[in-house]
Amino acid sequence: MKRYVVIFVSIFLVCFSAKIGNALEYTVDLSLALSEEYSDNIFLTHDKVDDFITRISPGIALTARSVTSEMRLGFSPTFNIYSKNSDLNYTGYNLTGSGLFTLSEKMSLNITETYLQSKDPIDRRGISDIIDLGPQFGLAEYRVNVTSAILSYRLRGNLIYTLGASYSSVDYKEPGFSDMKIYSGNMGLTYIQSDRNTFTANARYSKYDYRPTSDATDQVYTLGVTHRFTPTISLGVTGGVVITKIEDTGATSTDFSGGVDLTKMFERGMATLYYRHTVTGAAGSDVAQPLRAQTAGLRISRDLAEKWTGSLTAAYTKYKSTEPPDVEIDETAFGAGLTYNFRHWATLTLSYYYLNHNDKILNAADYNNNIVLLTLRLAYSKKL
Repeated sequence: MKRYVVIFVSIFLVCFSAKIGNALEYTVDLSLALSEEYSDNIFLTHDKVDDFITRISPGIALTARSVTSEMRLGFSPTFNIYSKNSDLNYTGYNLTGSGLFTLSEKMSLNITETYLQSKDPIDRRGISDIIDLGPQFGLAEYRVNVTSAILSYRLRGNLIYTLGASYSSVDYKEPGFSDMKIYSGNMGLTYIQSDRNTFTANARYSKYDYRPTSDATDQVYTLGVTHRFTPTISLGVTGGVVITKIEDTGATSTDFSGGVDLTKMFERGMATLYYRHTVTGAAGSDVAQPLRAQTAGLRISRDLAEKWTGSLTAAYTKYKSTEPPDVEIDETAFGAGLTYNFRHWATLTLSYYYLNHNDKILNAADYNNNIVLLTLRLAYSKKL
């Protein structure tokens, strides 16, 4: 973990040095989250074992802004204390870094870095928009690192070209769990026809380095369109192909890649109904290969009253192997949260999470998990 701290700080200092000639505005954010969690299946296995878990998460973030840049570096350890299973106690870490730089009137660069070390299944769901880890097999401490850079160039007023690269790694501390590294490059075009219509074309190449099993590659080519029916309702549709190759056997499969997003914006909040169909990398105790993934889901977050905010998430995902060995797993996830805002610096949130893991081939691997979580969060922000 120390290696990532050094990398994060080095990136921040380099970016700071590059912008030293510009006037920078600094903001420091301090936070403290105190949580009490009840889980009825802490090991995520067919035979349930329950426990109460106390989590203490202090955090600090430093932001530097100028006319042409914004850089942010954040760090938050989490101390996890089990009531009945003290041998499971551990400290998790979450480090984030980002930099947005306007290089010229037409060009900008966006760099992001995320490092997460945890056993918490909720943390795992929280990074699903950054990296899909595939099905979840039992309790294990995992370390996820995702680094990405995207260069955007405006060819003309309504046409934007993007070039990107990313590196991802997933490592498990426990034996018997396979690891994964992903090296990826992508390019795309975005054409803004009007306030209502936007068209996209994207291509991506990824190399999957699985340990200890065979490596793989995939190529994804998609076209997309987003149409805004009203100022608050929009529909996005993407479609194309993904070509996957297993290096050891040379086996190749061609599948559909695409999705649909229907979004409704509220005055303070939004709701999204979505569907995804693609091939994703997966690492775990029994899976270390690209998997076909189909997901249908719903996300809602909005203010309910002056000081009350509610959220709701639901998703059904079907995983299936592209090549032998056969894998067929369904996962159903549900989450709900209710937050009371005492002040701008203090909130109290009651949350519920549910996960059902249904292994179609190995019934003994089936499990479900219910989690109830109460979190008090305090925050303080100061411009320096």
